[in-house]
Amino acid sequence: MPAIGPFLLGGIFGFGALQGVASGANGGHVLWIALLSAACLGLGVSIARGAFDSSVKVTLDSQGFRDARAGDVLVPWSKVRSVRLAAGGKGAAMLNFELTEEPPDAIRYSSANAFGLMPFGRNIVHMEISSLDVRGEEMVDAVKTFAPHVVVRR
Repeated sequence: MPAIGPFLLGGIFGFGALQGVASGANGGHVLWIALLSAACLGLGVSIARGAFDSSVKVTLDSQGFRDARAGDVLVPWSKVRSVRLAAGGKGAAMLNFELTEEPPDAIRYSSANAFGLMPFGRNIVHMEISSLDVRGEEMVDAVKTFAPHVVVRR
């Protein structure tokens, strides 16, 4: 569903570029509109491609957790103090991990932070989970299983 907007904008700009060509408008302006159309369509394809990606993004196991969307670095359970499931509006959900120290640099400086782990403050890491095929409660239960020392806040 998020890809619909860029596809619509790309179609509108593409239609505008075709109208400009048909009416004999300035080639420079038509080129800019066509490039804008191509950019919107490319963004739509990029977003839609994620809907068909079935690869593993987040792993929680006995060693710790890792998020392939942001750094793909293992954060051991020994460095996790607490976890909290934060549910926003419209199905948005995040797991907030409070770490005992600052997150690894691979997480802090990852270019994919908008879609995976996001450092917040000094030792808090937010993991976006609304785009995953697992419910937040199931992930919290997995944390309880693999790391019983981690405090679960609701």
